[in-house]
This record gives sequence, structure tokens and C-alpha cells, in this order.
Amino acid sequence: MAVFHQLVNGECLGKQVFQGFVCCVDAVSLDGADMLSEERIRLMTKMASYEEGEGKKYMPIKQFYRKDYVTLGMVKTFITSSIAFGILLLCWALYVFEDITEILASRDFAELGMSVLAIYFVFIAIYQLIALLVYYRRYTKATASMKEYHSILRRAEKLQEKEDRSPPLED
Repeated sequence: MAVFHQLVNGECLGKQVFQGFVCCVDAVSLDGADMLSEERIRLMTKMASYEEGEGKKYMPIKQFYRKDYVTLGMVKTFITSSIAFGILLLCWALYVFEDITEILASRDFAELGMSVLAIYFVFIAIYQLIALLVYYRRYTKATASMKEYHSILRRAEKLQEKEDRSPPLED
């Protein structure tokens, strides 16, 4: 007695919904003949869960080489931190607006510009160092996570090959 029907014309006649997933299994019988191994089903469920959860975050990261991913992150950080510095500088200028004439009168413009540039370079250097550490760590975590995913995938493929090699049981 078959629990599920075979796949016909690209559609599964016997479908079962399990936690939001539609399972379509061909020719599973109750007597154990052509039965899918529980281990392989468990591994496939684990892989599907990973792809919907952590995989959404880590799979796009692994499309890059480490150097490219970290460099892209640092470029994005450079742009956003430069914008942030400009906003902070504007806020500071508005805060000391009354004293700005005294600051401009007492200092040379070149000296003022050099001090603002020095603060800007320190600000950017700190943010770039933080970005380097953050993006490097993200890539390392993604690599470890994807290695685990690929090991599960290899185990599921080996079980599939083992099932394909075993001769079908006759009724």
C-alpha cells in the first residue's frame, strides 16, 4: 500500500504539508520497500531549515572572496563614516555658531583646515579598523557555517547514492 503517489507530469498527486513545507515523496510504501531513509530525510530537513534561516544571511557572503567582501565592506564604511563626520562637523559648527567668528579670527584658515583634516583621518581610521574586524569576522562565521552545510549536503548525497545502488525489492 503506497502512502504517497508518484510524481506525474511534474506534479505530485499525494502531497502532505509539514510545518509549511509541501513534501512530495514518490513511491513510499509501508512495508519498507523503496522506503526513504529517515537519516536522509532528517538531513534534508536540516538543510532546508538552514537555507531559510542562517543560510539567507551567510550564502550571499560566500559569493565573494574574503578580500573582496572585506574591501567592499570597508568602502561602504568609508562612505557612511565620511557622511557621518560631515554631519557631526555641521552640528558642531551650528553649536558654536556664535563663537565661530572668534575661532576664524584667531586662527589661520590653513591651521583650522589641518586640524579638521587630522580629526577626520583619525575618525575614518577608527571606523575602518572596526569595519575590517567586523567584516572579517562575518566572513569567517559564514565560512564555518557553510562548511557545516556542505558536510550535511555530502552526507545526504552519499545516502542518496547508497539508496540508488541498492536493488529494489520485488513484491
